[in-house]
Amino acid sequence: MMPSFEQLKSFAFEFQNSIFRFLLEKKLRIKNAEPMVFLGNDYSGYWFPKDLIDSRGTIWGVGLGHDSSFEFELTKLGYGFIGFEPELSCFISSKEQFSLTDAVIENYGLWDKAGEFHYTGANISIVNIFNLTQKSEEFLDIRSLWDETKLKKIEQQASPRILKLNIEGAEREILLKYIDAPLAFEVIIFQAEFLFHLGFKRISKKISAYRDLIRILRGFQGNGWRIAHFNRHQITILLDTSV
Repeated sequence: MMPSFEQLKSFAFEFQNSIFRFLLEKKLRIKNAEPMVFLGNDYSGYWFPKDLIDSRGTIWGVGLGHDSSFEFELTKLGYGFIGFEPELSCFISSKEQFSLTDAVIENYGLWDKAGEFHYTGANISIVNIFNLTQKSEEFLDIRSLWDETKLKKIEQQASPRILKLNIEGAEREILLKYIDAPLAFEVIIFQAEFLFHLGFKRISKKISAYRDLIRILRGFQGNGWRIAHFNRHQITILLDTSV
């Protein structure tokens, strides 16, 4: 039986992404030597440093969607949790999921800039990585990560302080700014969706995004961070606090 057109597209998309993953691993000599454990379900789970499991720190979850199993597992392990979700139905789902915990769930998103933004697509992309023409009629309330860390006194929160970004491509701008304007996080976990979610036909944009990701990771490495884990779209980097 011949594969369908959609199956061929999916294969081309995954094959192209595998090439970019291979190039990243070779270029940056990523070893994935850090011991990791997977927390959460297949939809919203993440790999997490095994050595930090019992540390009872604080996680900032930026972009929650309709399920935040990763953050929920960390709260059961004693971590404090502050979540940020600008889309109303996802915010309501998150409030329900964490109703019996001490988590703080805010009905706004975080980015490198603040304002009200239209979004595109069911995945709520404010930077339109999916190249869609139809924008929502709704606006999303987006605030500055840098302003928010001051308001919430990030330095006084339990360590390790973890920043998780799952914001459909908008992580690029946050990460680029972070290199020159660091905050008091020791762990950053992000989905590199500004590269890996671009369609396979948009090759010039994917090459540009690949170069941006190299620049981001090298910038962090130059500031004392190491790449602890790289699995599909998820990248985990750790700050060397011994220096």
